[in-house]
Formats: sequence, C-alpha cells, structure tokens
Amino acid sequence: MRRRVFLALAAGSLGALLFSNGAMADVSILGTGEFRDGDPVHRGSGDLRISRADSGERRVELLDMQIVPGPNLFVYLVENDDPLFPEDVTAKFLSLGKLKNLTGDQSYAVPADVDLAAWGSVVVWCDTFETAFAVATIERR
Repeated sequence: MRRRVFLALAAGSLGALLFSNGAMADVSILGTGEFRDGDPVHRGSGDLRISRADSGERRVELLDMQIVPGPNLFVYLVENDDPLFPEDVTAKFLSLGKLKNLTGDQSYAVPADVDLAAWGSVVVWCDTFETAFAVATIERR
C-alpha cells in the first residue's frame, strides 16, 4: 500500500513538473544580471532575470537572493548601468516596490508603459540610509 501511495505521489509530482516546464516555454528572457554588494557593509547577492510572458506581462525577478537586513528596502529600476554613488541611483529611478524577502526568489511586475531599454540596472535600495544594498547591471538579450 505504501508503495502505491509513493508511486501516485511521484507521478503527481512529475506531472506538476512537466506542466510547470511547459509554462516556462511561454516566457521570453529580456535581460539577465548578477547582483553584487552595494558596498562593503551593505551586501547582497543573487541573480537577476527580466522576463516577458506571452500575455505581454513583464517581470523583474530576483533569484537566489541573499541580502543583509536593513530598514525600508526597495527594488528600483535605475537609469545608470553601474551606480557607484547614491546620486547615481537617485538621479533617475523607478520603484517596483518594497523588497519582499531577504532571501530566496521574488518577482516584481513592470508597468506596461515602462520602456525597459531606458534602464541600466536593478538596485536593492535602502530609503532610510539612502544606500544601495545590491546592484545588478542589466545584460540585454
């Protein structure tokens, strides 16, 4: 009996895996990047992926993120492709929302009227201390 239950669960998991992989085929990758530390104290790492679904919805995805704790952390699209100073970020940015988690994967919708070609990086930004915790340059595909 246990073996039948295990096989049924395994078959269901395999079906879910195949279904989810089929859904991934409906997504185009528009850009990628790798997060690096904002500075020696404010650190973050992970991968960046910008995707577009067949429906036209675009998302900024932060993958395998590890961010040190800080107050009021947000995810910004930034015009500068390699912001080194706070002014490089605040000169022109678009907030995609509050950082959802310090670790793991998370996703943020990009408004339909935003021209992604105008943005050079994605930054995890601390509004309280006006500093970058993690920066990823957008590599276009």
